[in-house]
Amino acid sequence: MQSYNIGVIGVGVYGCHSLEQALLTANGPTKVTAVCSSDELGAGCYGGKLEEEAGKYAAKFNAVLHADWHNVVNDPAIEIISVMVCPAKKAEIICAALRAGKHVVTDKPLAMNQEQAREICRAEKESGKRGFMLAGYHTRPLVKTLIEAINHGELGELKAVSMRLCFMGGIFPGFVPSASWRNENPSAEMLTIGSHAIITLMKLTGGSIRKIYAVRKHDFYEAYHEAGAEDWATLNCVLNSGVVANIKVGRIPHRVPGEDIAIEVTGTGGYAQIAGDCLKFYPSGKIIQIPVNGGQVLNDTFAEYYSCLADGRPMPTTFQDGLELQNVLAAAIKSADSGHVETSI
Repeated sequence: MQSYNIGVIGVGVYGCHSLEQALLTANGPTKVTAVCSSDELGAGCYGGKLEEEAGKYAAKFNAVLHADWHNVVNDPAIEIISVMVCPAKKAEIICAALRAGKHVVTDKPLAMNQEQAREICRAEKESGKRGFMLAGYHTRPLVKTLIEAINHGELGELKAVSMRLCFMGGIFPGFVPSASWRNENPSAEMLTIGSHAIITLMKLTGGSIRKIYAVRKHDFYEAYHEAGAEDWATLNCVLNSGVVANIKVGRIPHRVPGEDIAIEVTGTGGYAQIAGDCLKFYPSGKIIQIPVNGGQVLNDTFAEYYSCLADGRPMPTTFQDGLELQNVLAAAIKSADSGHVETSI
């Protein structure tokens, strides 16, 4: 297996994410050779200890620590850059990395707005390098199985989708929903968790969303209210195919054992439901049970990433998917901000 040198930009922006760690697990010869962290990359989780924690993170990989992200982008030895910065900084850094001849992996969303996302897609095309955005639950075994069943016509013509994706049990350690964080993002949990749901919906239906009606609320955490950020949202969508969908996303303080994504799909030929680790089909009565293992899914997704790099196939989630997501998010924000008016995309 080919070895790659990885540069990490954005340690501690939203905690130490696992992108580069999954990149290492999925490809043994690969190594992290450079790490960058600074306050300009986004509201951090370490407060006054950013430099100390970033140093520890770099030492973990025996990597060089940089304060300036340009040093990582311009390092000729680096082939893949993990960009884990706030959306307000993503376009500048991702475009620079692509133009410097690097492959780029990032999380959702792709950018701060639609124009920046379009700029990233242009830079990727012009550079000849590859971009991967980690988003969506379509890589999970049960969801993949459902997508295959839909594509094989087992449910007939799709008519409706219902989805619930709530992160249960509170805010993750170290994260504070501050005003600075809110200003660096297009939205809050409608974006953070909603991006996973929207990408999953588009992969599930094989189509694009053309209308959306969105409601955002901050009901569970005072810190979200103070920052002017929503902790949950509902999205009603109409796809180009005519499929209608309802999505509920949120960061909920209540821990529900085994809670994971819940999906219901209705077609002219049947109905399917994912709840926890179980996928059920009606009227056939077929039941498929696969335990949820998020770590394994992440590792498998990045193994697929490396395969796509090697043979030129589309990434599990492409930067073009990221642009489409950005278009949907912009319409959802416009809908919510305008008094919950249905908005075309």
